[in-house]
Amino acid sequence: MMTSPPPPPPLSRCNALELSTVTKRGKVRNLSIYLLLKVVLLSKRGKKHGLVAYGMDRLPDEILIVILSCLNLKEAVRTSIISRRWRYLWRFTSCSLELLNQWNGNPGTWVEPTVFLSWVDQVVKLHQGPSVDKFIVHCHGITDESPNRICDWIRFAMEKEVKVFELGISCHDFPDLNKFLSISREVKPSMDRIGLTSLTSLRLVHVNIKDEMIEYLLSSCRHLEHLCIKFDNYMKKLNVLSPSLKSLSIVYCRKLKSLTISAANLLSFVYGEASITPVLKLQLQNVPLLSELQLRGPHCGSFLFQHSEHSKYSQQLQRLVLNVPMLDVVSAPRYDHSLFGLPQLRCLKQLDLILHARAGESFLFFVLLTTACPFLSSLGVMMFYDWLASKEAIATGLRRYNRAKADLTAHGHPCLKVIKLINFAGYRSDFRFALALLQIAKSLEKIIIKPGPGFLGAERIATVRERAKQLEANLPQGAELLIVSDLQIGSGLRGL
Repeated sequence: MMTSPPPPPPLSRCNALELSTVTKRGKVRNLSIYLLLKVVLLSKRGKKHGLVAYGMDRLPDEILIVILSCLNLKEAVRTSIISRRWRYLWRFTSCSLELLNQWNGNPGTWVEPTVFLSWVDQVVKLHQGPSVDKFIVHCHGITDESPNRICDWIRFAMEKEVKVFELGISCHDFPDLNKFLSISREVKPSMDRIGLTSLTSLRLVHVNIKDEMIEYLLSSCRHLEHLCIKFDNYMKKLNVLSPSLKSLSIVYCRKLKSLTISAANLLSFVYGEASITPVLKLQLQNVPLLSELQLRGPHCGSFLFQHSEHSKYSQQLQRLVLNVPMLDVVSAPRYDHSLFGLPQLRCLKQLDLILHARAGESFLFFVLLTTACPFLSSLGVMMFYDWLASKEAIATGLRRYNRAKADLTAHGHPCLKVIKLINFAGYRSDFRFALALLQIAKSLEKIIIKPGPGFLGAERIATVRERAKQLEANLPQGAELLIVSDLQIGSGLRGL
């Protein structure tokens, strides 16, 4: 029985420095793939002939490992069939381990979760390289609850000094703080700093983790720049205190009641909650560099109608995405902006709105919202309608429109250049919304329309085309109207 060969000797410092000048990741990746493809093609005439012809067999193991490290895991493993010498080389690479089992409609790309996770365990067990840049595991479907599995993966991430760590598997818990520290001491018993000290990015999806564990990671991972937690059932009161964090995403953590953030280098914050969730107590205390904010759910209403609570950071935002639930869209026309004012978004350049509404509901509040953004250059709006709304509800929405339309006569927007309308169905509400935007966008260059939803009948499609012609007739001088079949906005929150 053939056993695994011993690890190849490490590169000398001189050789490593020489390699670093020529092994730029992109260039080596292209070169390595090219050479390996040549070997495989020539292998039809004999593997040995191909290896000799291109001198690959004369390269030392450490050089081949550097080349293989620039490939992804699947590509690196495939090279094991080239010859006996190549059989185990992939185990010593520092390539990214991206292990994905995600359903995309093609049965050939998905296997049973238990089979897939056993394969992940085998890869972790076989890998013998000194380090791994990325360790990413995503598996769709119900998986077995094995508490030791994630502990083994965390141990592996510590040993390999992983920088990017992502787990997306259901029915699993991240170990508590005591267990985590125990694993750390097993891996680095003589080190002062223990844990995932090399981590720069952590993403957990459907993996439950406790508040104290997150807070420990934030304090001990001094290089952590990106943190994303989705679909968690444990967090209740989270304090995010980190001098290194640049992006933070907290989405669908249904038990979370309080979130306090103090991160001097934070640039982007994404928060999403279900419509039935009580409004979170959110405090952004020290975020002087925050420039991008994405919100989904009831907290959008707080941002729009209780804007004084957000004034410390709203004035510095450059990009804002709001996924507004129906309750807040319906409430918007009743809001007296002349009395209570609008959110102050003086630095905002890009605004994306995802609006859930009844057919016929007025969107004119959101036209007025753009006037609070004097430097806004791009506006994207995606509309989702409640098709079961009653005729009375639609009539109420139209009456609100008639009361509000006069407010637009005094407004004009000097910087708005691009408008994107997604799911435009040609109803009176979205047609008048588009007309109102054209009325204030004095410097408009382009309006892009994606008709929708996709199940529109022939009659409604004809209406959309007719409405588009009417909009084109009202374009500011020099502007153009485009109708496209694919257009998206708000990638961080869309579909949640």
